[in-house]
Amino acid sequence: MTAPRNLLAITQRWADAFSAPMPGGMPALLALATEDIHFTDPFNDVRGKPGLEAILEDMLERCQAPSFTVHDVTASDRAGYIRWSFSFIPKGQKETWNFEGMSEILIAQDGRVQAHHDHWDSGGQLYAKLPVIGWIIRRIRSMIQA
Repeated sequence: MTAPRNLLAITQRWADAFSAPMPGGMPALLALATEDIHFTDPFNDVRGKPGLEAILEDMLERCQAPSFTVHDVTASDRAGYIRWSFSFIPKGQKETWNFEGMSEILIAQDGRVQAHHDHWDSGGQLYAKLPVIGWIIRRIRSMIQA
């Protein structure tokens, strides 16, 4: 199966929809996805629009002021790539947390997104901020750093 010719434009539309304020932007995002979209990140692995929607709704439950900022969008002849940062305030907290990552986007023949794979460092960007686990991770890092 060959990728659609306008992969960069499709990836840009997906990036724009993903970075739109939620929950208002959710219908536009879901309209760009295939029915069986495969979404993965360090914590989730779901297939189908209902699974993606559930992940986004869970994010809205757990996070205050979630915001994706897209920094770069590019495409090869087989996939699109989005470099982004995500900021939010965890429920019950006051401090804003920030993550940086990259998404790999695979496009179906009809031009809709069939897979979205997020790549980001959950250990350094999330676990290291947690009280007990964070201390352990920071300690291990200091022992193995050059």
